[in-house]
Amino acid sequence: MPQAGQAVPAGLSSAAMAELILEGGTVVTPRRIGPGAVHIREGRIVRVGGRGGRAARREDVTGLLLLPGVVDAHVHFALPVAGTRTADDFLSGSRAALAGGVTTFVDFTVGRPGLPLPEAVEARRAEARPSLADYTFHVEMVGWTRDRTEEIRACAELGVRSFKFYLAYADSGRRTDLGTLKAALEAIREIGGVAMVHAEAEELVEPRKGPFPWARPALSEEVAILEVGALSRATRCPTYVAHISSAAGLAALRWARRQGAPILGETCPHYLLLDESVYARPDGHRFSVTPPLRTPADQRALWEALGRGLLQAVATDHCAFTRAQKDPYREEPARLPSGLPGVETLLVLLYSEGVARGRLGLGRLAWYLSEGPARAFGLWPRKGALRPGADADLVLLDPRARWTLHAQDLHMATDFSPYEGLPVQGRVVGVLSRGEWVYREGEVLAQPGRGQFIPWQS
Repeated sequence: MPQAGQAVPAGLSSAAMAELILEGGTVVTPRRIGPGAVHIREGRIVRVGGRGGRAARREDVTGLLLLPGVVDAHVHFALPVAGTRTADDFLSGSRAALAGGVTTFVDFTVGRPGLPLPEAVEARRAEARPSLADYTFHVEMVGWTRDRTEEIRACAELGVRSFKFYLAYADSGRRTDLGTLKAALEAIREIGGVAMVHAEAEELVEPRKGPFPWARPALSEEVAILEVGALSRATRCPTYVAHISSAAGLAALRWARRQGAPILGETCPHYLLLDESVYARPDGHRFSVTPPLRTPADQRALWEALGRGLLQAVATDHCAFTRAQKDPYREEPARLPSGLPGVETLLVLLYSEGVARGRLGLGRLAWYLSEGPARAFGLWPRKGALRPGADADLVLLDPRARWTLHAQDLHMATDFSPYEGLPVQGRVVGVLSRGEWVYREGEVLAQPGRGQFIPWQS
C-alpha cells in the first residue's frame, strides 16, 4: 500500500488470502498503539507485532492505522415501524456497514406477543442471510411472560444470549413491567447472558407529542436507569443500557454501579455531535430519534464519560428512513418514524470528532467500537480483537484524509444524513473480514450471503 492520502491499488483479489502480512502501519488496540505487522493465515490472526515471517503475500500499509473490525452492537435493518419499514435491509445495511469499517453488527429479532422466542431467532436468521457482514442478534422481549423461561434457555442453545427490553412503548405492547423484568433478569443470569434495556420511564413520556425532548425528558431516562440498576443489583444479571442520551442518565448509571450493579452503558454518535437546536430547523422533523437529542451540556457530559472510560460501547442505533418516509408526518409528531442512519459513519465520526479533536485516545476508540461491544455480547475474543486466534477483521484508516460527508456519497439506503456537509478527518481505505478484502478504496467487494451468524462465544 502507498503512503497515507494516496490511492490504494485497484484490482486486488477479494478472495481470502491463505497467508497475508500487513506491515508498516500503526497497530491500534485498547492496550497497545505502535508500529507492527499483523500476520493473517486462513482467515485468522496468527501474530501481531514484530516483522512477521514469510508469507504468500505482504502489503505495505505505511501511514495507515490498523484497527480491529468495528462491532456495531445496535442496528435496525428491515424493521417494521410506524406503518413503514426502515430504508436499509440486511443487504444494503451490511454493505454500508463494511464501507464504514463495521465487520460485525448486532440486530434484533422482531418480537410480538405470543411468538416463541426461538422462532423469532430462526425467522430473523433467515431474513439476515443476504448480509455481507457477520452478525448476531438481541432477542426482543415483547409480550414475554414468566411461564416462558424455557424459551430463554432455548435461545441460548441457538447461540443468542442477549435479550432486549423496553420500559416505554406501552401503547404498542412492547413495555415490560418491572416484576416481569426482574423474573427475566433472573433467568438470563442463569444462562450467562445479558439484558439490554431501552431505558425511558413510561409514566414520564408523552408519546402523542412525538420523539422530542419536550415529550421524552431526560428525567424519564434517569428514572428508568435507576430502576434497572436496582434490579440488576438485586438479580446480579449483567445489564446493558442502550443509547444513553443525557448527563442525568449517566449519573444514574454511575449510581447503580456504586451500589454494585453489573451494569454497562452505551451512547451513540448523534448524542455526541447533535443537540436539540436542530429541531428548530425547517427540516427538524427529520432528526426524530428516541431518546431525543438533548442539550450541549449533555453532549459535554457524554464526551467526558467516554474520555474517562465510563461506558462500554458507542453504537449507532442505526434506523434509517428516507425523506419521503418522514416528511409527510412533519405536522403529525405521533406518527413520525423515529430513527437516524449511522452504521457507515460510526468510525469516521468518532475518529474525527473524538480522536482528531483530542477528546478521545486511540486506545479508547478501539475499546468503544470493538472490544467493549464484543465483550458485552459474547463475541470476544473471536471478534473485536487484534490478537492471535481472533478472526482477521481489520480496518485500515487513513488518519490524515480530509473529506466532507454527503448522503449521496454513502452506501446507506437513505437520502438524508444528519451530518450533511460536515467536514471530517479520517477515511476508511480498506476492510478485511475473516482475512478477506471486503472493501477497498470506495468499492465493496463482498458478495451477498457472505456474512456469517456468529453464536455467543462461551
